Amino acid sequence: MEILKIVPEEVYQVLMEYLSEPSVVLLPESVLADFSPEIQRKFRRMDQEGQIDYDFGGDPDVYVDVIRSDWCYAYRTLTAAEDNASEDQT
Repeated sequence: MEILKIVPEEVYQVLMEYLSEPSVVLLPESVLADFSPEIQRKFRRMDQEGQIDYDFGGDPDVYVDVIRSDWCYAYRTLTAAEDNASEDQT
């Protein structure tokens, strides 16, 4: 089961700095600090270059979908499910 969170605009703008691409790998600085200096340099170089060759190796650790319009799959699916739930109650 997933959750829906309504995000304040100022928070959304910060999130979109990191989630504006269709696929992204996020690496928290606190986790990066635990790696060897050589690995840190490699990840920083990848960050600067902007694109990496990575296929997620199956399922990602976290899924994120963003409703940006009424043609978005999540919009259509969730509103249809809500409509169906309303009809079931009548």
